[in-house]
Amino acid sequence: MYECCNREFLDEIIMPAILPYTPKLREMSYAEIVNEVTIFTFQIYQHYFGSSFYRWAGDIFDLDDAQPTGIEIKRRYGLDCSGFSSAPYEIAVYAGLIPDSIALFSTQGFKIYCQMTGFRDEGALDGGGNRFRLDTRELDLLGDELFRIAKNGTPSDKEIALLQPGDIVGRNGHFGIIAFLNGEAYYFESGGWVVPVNGGNPVKAKAAMKKFAQNGYLTIRRCLN
Repeated sequence: MYECCNREFLDEIIMPAILPYTPKLREMSYAEIVNEVTIFTFQIYQHYFGSSFYRWAGDIFDLDDAQPTGIEIKRRYGLDCSGFSSAPYEIAVYAGLIPDSIALFSTQGFKIYCQMTGFRDEGALDGGGNRFRLDTRELDLLGDELFRIAKNGTPSDKEIALLQPGDIVGRNGHFGIIAFLNGEAYYFESGGWVVPVNGGNPVKAKAAMKKFAQNGYLTIRRCLN
């Protein structure tokens, strides 16, 4: 069984880098905070671990069960698709920048949601609880669906205009997250079928969704309103 060590990277590298900027971040809206933390998380993981930092069962708090098999399973550090998509929310809550009660795409917010609604955390290897570590199954169901794209579909300009930072894109099996660069919506992911094709760089949301939808439907979901 191979355990991940992202919590060590979070506490020793990520948090010391973020903390000097927390006063400025607190002046922003919650969506803007998630935007900045998404871009930062993507960049710092690429800086330390390469353009592809995918690690099966990698989440920022190392909540997932230690795994016996999987892609890059022997890496100590790295995030899988849901681990990366939820990381900006996890980090923002951990840094005290966003209340856990509204950050449904975080472990802390998901735990509150489960306690309030009876929704079951079932991501462990044995099918039981997984310490509220969000996986693609949960992300496919949580939050509000903004719109849905059919397999081989393309989002309209009107749909792209609905996007805000922190919206997630995907389906059970794979997710990425939206952040804005220079006023335009981009899609960020760890692993998957979009970003690796672009050399590890984020891809404009419309082109990314068209590419991603070649493999199946997409749901675009939001938890920050």
